[in-house]
Amino acid sequence: MPKKAEFGKRLALLKGRLREKKLDALLVTRDVNISYLTGFAGHDATLIVTSGKSYFITDSRYIEEAGDSVKGFEVRLARRSLYEIIRDIAAAGKLRRIGFESRDLPYEIAVRLKKVLGKSSFEPAGELIEELRAVKDAGEIALIKDAIRLTHGVLAKAKSFIKPGVSEESLAGKIEIEFLKTGARPSFELIVAADAGSSKPHAIPTARKIKKDSYVMLDIGCMLRGYSSDLTRVFRVGGARPGMEKIWKVVRDAQAKAIELIRPGARIADIDAAARQYIKGKGFGRYFGHALGHGVGMEVHEKPNIAPMSEGRLVSGMIFTVEPAIYIPKTGGIRVEDMVLVTDRGCEVLSQ
Repeated sequence: MPKKAEFGKRLALLKGRLREKKLDALLVTRDVNISYLTGFAGHDATLIVTSGKSYFITDSRYIEEAGDSVKGFEVRLARRSLYEIIRDIAAAGKLRRIGFESRDLPYEIAVRLKKVLGKSSFEPAGELIEELRAVKDAGEIALIKDAIRLTHGVLAKAKSFIKPGVSEESLAGKIEIEFLKTGARPSFELIVAADAGSSKPHAIPTARKIKKDSYVMLDIGCMLRGYSSDLTRVFRVGGARPGMEKIWKVVRDAQAKAIELIRPGARIADIDAAARQYIKGKGFGRYFGHALGHGVGMEVHEKPNIAPMSEGRLVSGMIFTVEPAIYIPKTGGIRVEDMVLVTDRGCEVLSQ
C-alpha cells in the first residue's frame, strides 16, 4: 500500500487537471480509481473531488472502514438517495461544471444525475485518473517489482511441471496454486498453450497434453498488494524444431529493437513500429496482429497502450509490456513478453 503522502499528491494532481479542464468537480465511480486516490479497498463508494473540499460517500457496510482508512476526504454515510447527496453537495459548493467517468458510469444513471443536478452542467470528463495512473510513483514501482519477482519464482517452478503427458489445464492449475501459496493471486486468466494451441493469442487451457517435442507458451501474472505483473515465456520440450526456432529468434530480435527506442519523449507509435516493421521485414507481418504492449499497474491492462495508432510520448515512470509475437494458424505461436520502466535516462527491463 502506498504511503499516505502519495495519496495527497495524487489528489493534488487530479485537482490540477480539473483546473486545466475548467471543471468544478469530478464524480469518481470506478473502484480502481477510488482505490488509487484513497487506498480504500471496498466497494460501493463514490467520490466527489472539487478544487477545495472532496467527499467520500459510502453505505453502512463500509462506513467504519472508510472512517479508519480514508484521509483527505470528508466521509459521508449514504443514509438516503445517493442522487440527493450528490445534488446537495453540488448546490452547497456552487458546482457549475461537474465531470464524470464516462467509460464507467451507466448511461441511465448519468441521465438521471443530469436531471437531478438541475442547472449544473454534467459532462463526460474522459479518463483523467487513468492518465495520472499511467505514470507510477516510487512506491508503485516497488510494488510492481515485487509482483514481477514473485512471478519469476512461479515461472521457475512451472518449468519443472512441463513434462510430456501433462495437460494444459493441469499445468494452469498448478501455476495458480503456486501463486495462491505466496498470498498472491493470478491477475488474469492464465494462458497455457502447447503446440497448435499457441497460435491463439489468448488461448484457453484445454485437455491437450504436452508431447515430447512440444513448444509451450505460458502467459502468467499475479496481483500482489494491489499491483500486477504480466510475463510470457515459451518453453521447449525435447529437441528443437527449425521453423519454431526461426520465429522465436525473430520475435526476440523484434523485442530488442523496440526496447532500444524506449526513453522519455519517444513517440509511443514508434516503439510499436520498431518491432512490427522488423517482423514484417522477416516475412511474418501478417502473423502479428495485436498491439506491442500495454501499461501494467493496479490493472493488468491500463495506459499507455503501445500500438500503431497510439498518440503521445513516453514519460519517465511509465511501466508497460513489450510483447511482440508471431502466430502461425494450426501450427503454433511464439510470444515473448517483458515489463519495462521508462526511466529518466532511458529504459529498465524489469522482468529479466
